[in-house]
Amino acid sequence: MTVRTLTVSLLAMLATGCVNLLPETVPAAIYRLSAPEPSGGFSTEQSVVRIQMPLTPRALSSDDIAISMSRGELAFIEGSKWIAPVPRLVQDLVVESIDAFEPDLAAARPEDGVLVDYELNTEIRAFEAVYRDGDEVAPTVVIRVRVRLVRLDGRRLVAVDAIGSQARANENRIGSIVAAYDAAAQETASEIASWAADQIAADQASLAQAAASD
Repeated sequence: MTVRTLTVSLLAMLATGCVNLLPETVPAAIYRLSAPEPSGGFSTEQSVVRIQMPLTPRALSSDDIAISMSRGELAFIEGSKWIAPVPRLVQDLVVESIDAFEPDLAAARPEDGVLVDYELNTEIRAFEAVYRDGDEVAPTVVIRVRVRLVRLDGRRLVAVDAIGSQARANENRIGSIVAAYDAAAQETASEIASWAADQIAADQASLAQAAASD
């Protein structure tokens, strides 16, 4: 497994001109995160939640597979890519987790153009494989996401939290690292879905109680 550092990536981006002096690159291997199975259809009793595209640091916003070296360098695995940019991966996985695990909610994307009850905003703080014990030892994937739930009626901020997960790769190989990414991402997305469902249920109960007291 070879890596390229962020410094090298930036130098390549700064190269300009019509003539490409770099050698032809080998096509990248493409990896995806597994998706949970959807649970069923839509009900008018469900609260509709719009899942916004996550805010993401520029260095983590591409389809590169990021690793954090023991010296603190951010690098990318050479010849390997995600099937989509990281923000889209996370958005898709949150949508799929809500569809699979939270029957009281229906997830929508901004491009769906539907009326929604709530909006879930996320910010990716970490999405990388961290080499804590040296560059030859299998890394630990670290994912951290800040979540913010807004009720669209009155643009009321319902709740804010930070959710994340870690998973250790079995080997210092790309297949094991991707499997660790998959485990950490699945856990993070399911926790975000569960958190959103709990916050919406509490908010709905509060609204019902306020209406009953009027």
